[in-house]
Amino acid sequence: MNARLGILWQYLLARGRFTRWRDRSAFEAWQEKMTLRHLARVAEKSPHFGRLAREHGIARWRQWPLTGKAAMMQHFDDWNTVGIRLDDAWKLALDAERTRDFSATLHGITVGLSSGTSGSRGVFLASAAERRLWAGTLLARVLRGTLRCRHRAALFLRADSPLYQTLGSRRFRFEFFDLLQPLEEQWPRLRALRPTILAAPPRVLAHLASHPDAAGLLAPPHLLLSVADVLDETDRTRIEGGFRTPPGQIYQATEGFLAATCPHGRLHWNEDAVVIEKQWLDAGRTRYAPVITDFRRLTQPIIRYRLDDVVVADDGAPCRCGSVFGTLAAIEGRCDDALLLPKVDGPGEVTVFPDFVRRAIILSIPTGVDYAVVQTGSAKWTLALSRECPLEPVQGEVDRLCRQLGARPPMLERVPWVVPPLTEKRRRVRCVLHA
Repeated sequence: MNARLGILWQYLLARGRFTRWRDRSAFEAWQEKMTLRHLARVAEKSPHFGRLAREHGIARWRQWPLTGKAAMMQHFDDWNTVGIRLDDAWKLALDAERTRDFSATLHGITVGLSSGTSGSRGVFLASAAERRLWAGTLLARVLRGTLRCRHRAALFLRADSPLYQTLGSRRFRFEFFDLLQPLEEQWPRLRALRPTILAAPPRVLAHLASHPDAAGLLAPPHLLLSVADVLDETDRTRIEGGFRTPPGQIYQATEGFLAATCPHGRLHWNEDAVVIEKQWLDAGRTRYAPVITDFRRLTQPIIRYRLDDVVVADDGAPCRCGSVFGTLAAIEGRCDDALLLPKVDGPGEVTVFPDFVRRAIILSIPTGVDYAVVQTGSAKWTLALSRECPLEPVQGEVDRLCRQLGARPPMLERVPWVVPPLTEKRRRVRCVLHA
């Protein structure tokens, strides 16, 4: 199929599916039917999942064992459905990283690397049909208005990919901005493009927002998109202040295009492609790790795949956009970034989620000061601040938080501030006890 026609077709389908259902139960019945059909195809083509299907049965797929990046890499050769060997995929992806030429494919299959934030890098695969599906769905979920409008998109990322180049057309001009290049050197090209869409990690958007010309950079109608990292309130405030417009979000990982902000500002799961199971992380069911099953991705199946992200559940109220697709309040960080403190009233530990820590810090430091918190011991946190600030207010706010949680307060130790590279994902709150 012609690539542009394929993208247009997927765009129209995705737009229609977003508001097609008014009844959640009817949608879930359709979702289950699509998943069972997909798993039957996967079982025929993937030796790994074929064994699981024979052992557990396709109809009982929700009882299949959880998977993740480690399992996918361990079984890579018989996990994928196109016979690609890990050694070959790894070599192609590393060559692309070194040369900064991301156009090569392996037997028509796009190969890329994950960022490795969780400690290990993964290899991902996507066919031409999956690239068209991705591109059409992305346009349907992100663009306001129709494809008749001309768009100029600037995408700041660590690595380019044929996935992103799939978006290019006469009406959709796409330009990749390499985060390995200094932002100051790329500003003239960005200003000449005058994008209608600017997509970048939140730290990069915040950096661009500090430029004196930020407010006049975007051409109307414009769209700001935070991608590839957690959008916290500190960065959100800086971005909105500099560009004078609120950023939307795209939740995309190696495992797929998972969620996007609707016109009413709610972040919706792309449930017409993925089933979301919630592995709750707290007794109050306020936060969970998503377990995803992608019933459209065939080349490299994603089935009962547990992400290492902490997702904040929302109130479940229907969205004004009319879609029955589930929503999430926020992506908070990684499960490994949750801090652990001893309980006050007995044995055991209290989990301190990153958002709790971020709020305690920003309540106790001046506006505009950046920070990083690292737990280095059972009751010891290091704190780095981008400007000289007194430590006592921070310690007081952390102590107050710990009293609310029933945890023993940690001792804070000031360490020098080091500006993190823009190519790395921001982890303002981090626990090295898990390392």
